[in-house]
Amino acid sequence: MFIRVICVFMCVMVMGVNFAAAGNEKTVALVMKDLFNPFFLKMESGAKAYAKQNNIPFEVFGVERETEVERQIGIVDNLISRRYGAIIIAPADSKRLVPICRKAVESGIAVVNIDNPLHKETLARHKVSIPFVGSDNQEGAAMVGNYIRGKLDNKGRVIIIEGMRGVENAELRKKGFTESLTSGSKIEIVASETANWHKDEAFSVVSRLLQKDQNADAILCANDNMALGTIQALDMFGLAGKVWVGAYDNIEEARHEMQNKRMHATIEQHPELMGEYGVVLAARALAGHSLPDYTATPLNLITHDSFEKKIALSISDAKNPFFESLCKSAKEASKLFGVRLSVADAGNDDARQLLDIQSFIQEKADLIIINPTNAEAVSQAIETADASGIKVITADRKSLREDIVISHIASDNIAGGRMAGEFIAKQLKGRGNILEIEGIPGTSAAHDRGQGFDEVIGKYPDMKVGMRGIADFDQAKAREFVKRILKKGDSFDAVFAHNDSMTLGVIEAFESVNIQPLPIIVGFDATPDAYEAVRQKKLAATIAQKPERIGWIAVQSAVRVFRGEKLPKVILVDLKLIDD
Repeated sequence: MFIRVICVFMCVMVMGVNFAAAGNEKTVALVMKDLFNPFFLKMESGAKAYAKQNNIPFEVFGVERETEVERQIGIVDNLISRRYGAIIIAPADSKRLVPICRKAVESGIAVVNIDNPLHKETLARHKVSIPFVGSDNQEGAAMVGNYIRGKLDNKGRVIIIEGMRGVENAELRKKGFTESLTSGSKIEIVASETANWHKDEAFSVVSRLLQKDQNADAILCANDNMALGTIQALDMFGLAGKVWVGAYDNIEEARHEMQNKRMHATIEQHPELMGEYGVVLAARALAGHSLPDYTATPLNLITHDSFEKKIALSISDAKNPFFESLCKSAKEASKLFGVRLSVADAGNDDARQLLDIQSFIQEKADLIIINPTNAEAVSQAIETADASGIKVITADRKSLREDIVISHIASDNIAGGRMAGEFIAKQLKGRGNILEIEGIPGTSAAHDRGQGFDEVIGKYPDMKVGMRGIADFDQAKAREFVKRILKKGDSFDAVFAHNDSMTLGVIEAFESVNIQPLPIIVGFDATPDAYEAVRQKKLAATIAQKPERIGWIAVQSAVRVFRGEKLPKVILVDLKLIDD
């Protein structure tokens, strides 16, 4: 504790020392409002990682408690005198920090506001504009409020423990809680008091309230620290686990309480991204670029329902970069939502996938996510899972039993095929001979991409698919197939391959026989190797279908099922054409 106090003292007392200004003009300073809160440690970690990766001079400052507004103002003032190039600030007070931030801007220092937004009217009164990076605090609080409201069945007595009054994010969270709970319901807010973001104050406030009345059905806190103090107070009265508790920030101690079913909901607002994006914008400002007024960070509702639930993921081919990315993001999402994820790689073997899914069923998975090797072959396993009472979600590729699958998450492959066709038609001006390399027969991805592509090509009388070949989404098979037909003397103005692995094989085949220039070649998936091929002008374009989003949404959808929510039958992920 002594060392901690000394560290804080050094950080906050530099405001009165006249340091040399030389050498700070390119340095980015992060000024936080709590050096030891786990939420802000994540923020610092994200900022530091990005700065290190991009060789950006970077330093961190802050205060010990979020109530130390004057000390934070003093830190910023000192950074101005030392002529730092950019200041990223998570303000302890939305209004009182505005004048010093204006002084920094007028001194030629780039200022980026993160986490807690500076007060709009105060900014306008001081005639200063400062870009903001963060989430929508009212929306996040409403997500928690709506969840608790559902658990209370629209009736009950609720206590709100506020953050520091007058601070923008505290006021927005209070508003989000209140409006989501009371609008059109019979829920009564029986008390709303501040604990200034602190665990100890929350313990005192809630203890005092419970001494008067122990009939609260839920307590909503504006951050996790206060929720932990609240749970301590509930524990003292024998009410922990009996009263619904919702909060905000998703710190590790709060996750532990959710695992123990003593806390029930919180919001992940990704402070690591706030820190990272803050450094990104600061670096852009130092390079002379203009900055957007608002950069959003995502929000995720984390609830106790999913903790320790077992999700099984069957991947068709984990060695394929596309499915590798899908699998990686599914693992990241499972950690965030507290689920236990088991992954099995079928290696493009139908029989192996059936055995994997059978093992998941025997292990009593709570839900199975399947990326099918074959739409028909996997249907039997899906029927078995359904008969065992285990729900199934399919990812990227469909099965023939989508009638019993609760949701299918994928890119719109038909739309992607159309995008490829329209791009080629534009490049060839509606005239030319095309080679189409198809994926694995029986997969929805191969069928739908081909369908969308052929729909477009069919609209152009002077453009035709002169030859088709099957390469099973495999680079080597595509390379050998194209080499064979090129040796026969066939020529093509354009090539569309159903994935990027095959596209790379196509490029290798053309290069092996020294055909220059290459035809217009278009792929699908936007893998890193394909991006590089586009940059080198070997690949004309690829369709980006964001496998990382598919994997993430698949796990997030499973979590929604555990909460009792009904999923849309199909969830589509946006596509984008990459051509430069």
